[in-house]
Order: sequence, then structure tokens, then C-alpha cells
Amino acid sequence: MPRFSILILNYDGRELLQSCLRSVREQTMTDFEALVVDNGSSDGSVDMLASEFPEVLVLPQEENTGFCLGNNIGFAAASGDLILLLNNDADLHPRFLEEMSAAAELEPEIGMFASRVMMYDRRNVFDSTGLLVYPDGICRSRGWLEKDIGQYDEAVEVLGPNGCAAVYRRTMIDDVGLFDDRYFAYLEDLDLAMRGQLRGWRCRYVPGAVAYHKKSMTTGYHSASKAYLVERNRIWNAAKLFPRRILAMSPFYTAARFAAQGYAYATGRGMSGGMGRDYGRVQLAGILCRAWLAALLGLPSVLADRRRIQKNRRLGALAVYMLMRRYRLPVSELAFKD
Repeated sequence: MPRFSILILNYDGRELLQSCLRSVREQTMTDFEALVVDNGSSDGSVDMLASEFPEVLVLPQEENTGFCLGNNIGFAAASGDLILLLNNDADLHPRFLEEMSAAAELEPEIGMFASRVMMYDRRNVFDSTGLLVYPDGICRSRGWLEKDIGQYDEAVEVLGPNGCAAVYRRTMIDDVGLFDDRYFAYLEDLDLAMRGQLRGWRCRYVPGAVAYHKKSMTTGYHSASKAYLVERNRIWNAAKLFPRRILAMSPFYTAARFAAQGYAYATGRGMSGGMGRDYGRVQLAGILCRAWLAALLGLPSVLADRRRIQKNRRLGALAVYMLMRRYRLPVSELAFKD
């Protein structure tokens, strides 16, 4: 049984995947298996894997199953004690696995490990050092777009890992389950991290485990489909995971977020300003309405999951409130960063 299973999901990302797998080959630690779930690519990715990376186990799918189901297929096939979920648009530093293995050995009770993810083309700028959560179900990465001045050099506990380069202990996955494949993509890493936290599995940030991320290369950065999925999935996150009092206040937090994002849209700042340059107000309103309708239609099954998750959680109510307060995402981060 290998120490690590490296699980990479691919959809028409042939060149990205080549670069990613070359960085996997350069790891100083070699006790791992590599798996690629190919989501129905039409760009020759599968043929490239067979000719250039014969050591990789390829799990070809007939269609695009999405990030969640695709990775769940990989989870089921993986045999390692530690599972590294790696985006195909990310490259690893050669010591990544070595650093993660040392951290996992030091703290066997930790269920998740967040890596130090840097921007691929600006390697002194952070992409992620873990997750932060806004009280209406959206998350964003801790440290996103900050210049590295040593502020994230300490190995501390965080809420959860960004799914770009996340390590999960198999025993945690066996305990809390896989990704919720209803999400298709986006915010599923927060869902899994929160389910883990509610069961008592903590997350450690490992600053020595470094990855370099090219960011949203598959769906696009200001994508209508991404905006739809994020808005729908954040409602499911809140309904499934949050304490009742925070859930009751969630619409007010959403109103505050919309107000801040509306100002950012009007002034051309942040991600909202970027969306405004690509889409008109009517289009954006349509995206939101479709997301809310889809969230409402899926709510009965999500609430059924909530009952099960809350019944089986090991954290007390006060501990959950403190967890969300400790890792709370400021509304200014959502509105004015892009």
C-alpha cells in the first residue's frame, strides 16, 4: 500500500496535465501512486498519458462528470493512506510529498492538510493557505492575493484545505464520506472540510508543502457557469452545515454581501467588477435566479443530509460557533479582491 495516492482530475487539459505530472515525477519522495480521472477529454489527453506517463493509472470517463463525482471515482480507486487531491493546473515543488508526509507522521489525529499554494506566474503571491468561510456559505482562500512577507510561515490549524492541492487522510474520508456530487464543482472543498470538522477532524496548514496554481483554467475566471454553481452551492452549504442561529442570520449576511458586491460592480472593482465587464445586469440577475431556483429544488435532499450530519457531529454548538468565528471571511475580501 503506497503512502500517498495522487489524484488528478482532467478535462481537456492536455498541456496543463503534462506539466503537472512532470512535477509529480520530480518528487523527492517516491512512495506514491498517481491516478488521473479523465472526464471525457477530446484533446488527446488519454493518448498522451498512455505514451508519456505509462506509470499513471488512468480512469477514463465517457462524459464530463464534474469535479465532485470525478474525484469521488478517483477516491474509490485510490489505495494510499493519504490522498492528495491535485488540480491539473497546479505544479508541485519537489519536496511537497516529503513535507506532507512528515506533517502527517507528526500528528496522526489530523484529518486534513492544507498546502502553501502560490500563484504560478507570481510566485511571491499567495493563492491559498487554507479556507475562510463567510456566514452565508461562500468560502475563499486564506491569504489570497497577498504578497509573501513571511506572514504564513507558521504551521497552524486552519478550517480546511483548498481543493487545488489538498491532502486528506483516508480514515477521515471513510468517516465523513466523499464530495457531495450534487455540487458538480465549487465550494465542495468547504463542504468536505466542515463535515470533517463537525466530526472532530482538524486541519493543519503545512507551509513547507508548496504548489503553484494557474487558477480557473478549465472553467474560466469570470465564468457564468462558475457564478451559478458558487451561488447555488453556497446555499446548500449553509443549509447543510451551519448552526441554526447562523443559518437564520444567513440572508442578512447575503444582503450585506450583495450590497458590497453591488458597489464593487458599480465601481469596476473586485470580482464583481470583472463580472460586470463580461456580463450585463440582466444576465447577472438571471444567473442568480437560476441558482436560487436550483438550490430550492435540491433543498429537501440537502436538509435530509443536514439531519444526519448534525445528529452525528462531535463538536458542541459553542465549538462550531467559535470555529466559524475564528475562520470568518470578511465581506470586503469577497467584494473587492479579484
